[in-house]
Formats: sequence, C-alpha cells, structure tokens
Amino acid sequence: MIALRVKLNGKELCVAGAEDLSVLNTIISAVGAIGSKTKKVRDEAPDFHLSVGGLTGRKSGADFHLRWVEFQELVIGDRIEVELLETSVADAPKAKRKADPTKKWPKK
Repeated sequence: MIALRVKLNGKELCVAGAEDLSVLNTIISAVGAIGSKTKKVRDEAPDFHLSVGGLTGRKSGADFHLRWVEFQELVIGDRIEVELLETSVADAPKAKRKADPTKKWPKK
C-alpha cells in the first residue's frame, strides 16, 4: 500500500496508510495574521497546526474519514518531514467517522 511517514522535529508521529484508501493527506496550516500586511482581526499570534488523514474508497460498504494526527500544534522553527512510501504495514488510525455519501465535491 501507499503510505505517508510523518515526523515532527525528528520524532515519528505516524505511518499513515490503509489498503482501502482513496485519499491520503498531510496538511500543514497557518491561520491568522501571517504577513506584515495582513489585516489583523484579533491581537493573537497566528495558529499553526498539522493533521494527517484519509478517506476510504471501498468497493462495497460504508466509507470512513480517518485521522492519524487530528490537530498537532506547531511553532515557528518546527521541522515537518513527510515521506511517501510503499509498505505492507501502517499504523491504525486514531479516529474514524463514517463518511456522508450525500455530500459531494462541487463540479468545476
């Protein structure tokens, strides 16, 4: 299977993958007044966080949103390493919730 090995500051957070995935992602987010010309809507520093997740794409049965890392806070200077690999072993997700098949992405 295809998997993502995700490390934060040299420490492995997870090897995310499953045999029935159709989506696998690592997302690094910065939210708030990030640049010097950004309109500040509050006096707080920006928020930085990391998430690792996926969505099953099963041939039959219900699909699920999976999370290996739900919301890992980050700080300036953190080093995130993501390795794309092929493996037969991955960590079990820490959370899963049933996907709503009625919600579709808008067509372009």
